[in-house]
Amino acid sequence: MVETPGAARIIDYPASYHNRAAGISFADGHTEIRKWVDPRTVVPVRFIEMTLNVASAGNRDMIWLSERTSARR
Repeated sequence: MVETPGAARIIDYPASYHNRAAGISFADGHTEIRKWVDPRTVVPVRFIEMTLNVASAGNRDMIWLSERTSARR
């Protein structure tokens, strides 16, 4: 969970092959579809190494993802 929006980071870029959106499935069987709204979330596909664990302060997509996928400490 992101403690503050300013601490948001992109650890690994999520897929965006479907019109800048992705489906996330959860262990309890439900799914959610998210259309990425922050341009920093979507990067062009390149077949080179990408920089990961990038600071992305205030990124609404990373905050949304973190609220749904991270375990509380």
